[in-house]
Amino acid sequence: MKESNIKELWKSGTDSNTKSYSDSELNEIIVRTAKKSMKAVQLDGVFQYVVIAVVVYLIFTLLFRNNSLEMKLLDFAGLTILLLCAFFWKRSDYKMGTYKCDMPVKEWLEYRINELNKTVYRKKKYNRLIICLSLLLGFGFHVVQQMLVKAPFNPILSGSIFIALAIFCVFITRSLNGKYRKTRDELKELYRQFEESN
Repeated sequence: MKESNIKELWKSGTDSNTKSYSDSELNEIIVRTAKKSMKAVQLDGVFQYVVIAVVVYLIFTLLFRNNSLEMKLLDFAGLTILLLCAFFWKRSDYKMGTYKCDMPVKEWLEYRINELNKTVYRKKKYNRLIICLSLLLGFGFHVVQQMLVKAPFNPILSGSIFIALAIFCVFITRSLNGKYRKTRDELKELYRQFEESN
């Protein structure tokens, strides 16, 4: 029996071959299923390891490379931005996934669906702005670094980095937007089954 099919679980008492679930067990199944759906938009998996690898690299660069003060400041700024973004993302993940037993499951689900609706709306509205700012920030680090090391301008390298960053920003943004919409729709379906079962 699929864990996400709450309606079937609620009616399981009528089937002698199926275990009858208590309200607390059903609530636990709903919360577990919702958390599983929300994992798609959380900072974990491969993306989390990429962030950790970049943080370790920047710390190593700051501690052991004999760079100029300007380069160290640039690396420190990159590390600070990355750590702040990761902190707020993980904090948001924790808040979205936390369930307190004294809170009704219906309210808990409603809150998460509303938050995901707001996120999907914001992302749709500010998609181009987010992509442009990410691209400018990433390419800006490259330009400033080239200026600090007094490297001669290389149009092929700079053009390649700009195109790669643009493709990366568009791909990541669209991928995340799709994941947010999918997660929201899964939670809405879970909520609908919860409503029909009561």
